Amino acid sequence: MILQRLLGDVSAATFLEEHFFRTPFARPGGCLDVIAWDAATTCQQLLPQPELDLLVTREGRPWEGPPVNSAALGEEALAAGYTLCLRHADKHDPVLAKIAAEFQAEFLAPIDVHIYCTPAEQPGFSWHYDAEEVFILQTEGSKDWWLRKNTVNPWPLVETIPADMRYEREIMPALHCTLQAGDWLYIPAGYWHRTSATERSTSLSIGILSPTGIDLFDFLRTQLLDDLRWRQRLPVLGAANPKTPEEVAAQCQEMFAELAKDLQRRMQNKSLVPAFIRARGNSL
Repeated sequence: MILQRLLGDVSAATFLEEHFFRTPFARPGGCLDVIAWDAATTCQQLLPQPELDLLVTREGRPWEGPPVNSAALGEEALAAGYTLCLRHADKHDPVLAKIAAEFQAEFLAPIDVHIYCTPAEQPGFSWHYDAEEVFILQTEGSKDWWLRKNTVNPWPLVETIPADMRYEREIMPALHCTLQAGDWLYIPAGYWHRTSATERSTSLSIGILSPTGIDLFDFLRTQLLDDLRWRQRLPVLGAANPKTPEEVAAQCQEMFAELAKDLQRRMQNKSLVPAFIRARGNSL
């Protein structure tokens, strides 16, 4: 299990109970024996690929030079103080694809792997949070991390993250840690974080989009499509209906109550959990 290899002498059960979804966790030297990966060679191979999802930025400003489609141009951008983010790199590199597959098998959730290359004495992205559980594997150099619990928008979903995250409203204190090559850090979904490279840094970000109650709701919807009860029409809601608004509301309420009973029956059916888990596995 890749999680247990990362944790070393800390049991996976302890990590899942005390940290996963809850609090950050760092382990010095924890990924030294987990990944054998040559960042320079990988970037040389990936940067020329036209389909690569590449973000080149410095303190929120995009790179204005020529397209970074070679290792030489990547070095030029880094020398100018820009961070390279190679997104979804697991789709282009077999080593990273294997890591993503291991995480996917253990968490039964969508996985993506990003590569971050940040020049020395340069910040990464400013304060932000993600909807994913994130494992940071520091492969080269060192990077400072600051983290804060999110009380502004806890338990975010991908579709509920606003353009303005309203960081200025956060009241929780900041935590700090420094990752050296071989260290790794877990960041719960929703935790604020920002970074700064103390020396030239390369790291892997492994994102886990864990299932939520909304995913269960979406799964139930696929089953309800085949049920006549849920396909029946509601009363006419517009002016064509001669009934009073109160009468229409009462009729709707009666139908809603029957649907709620059916939904409760489905939620309490013991076959729902294994069916949901099977569907998760088949959809990945």
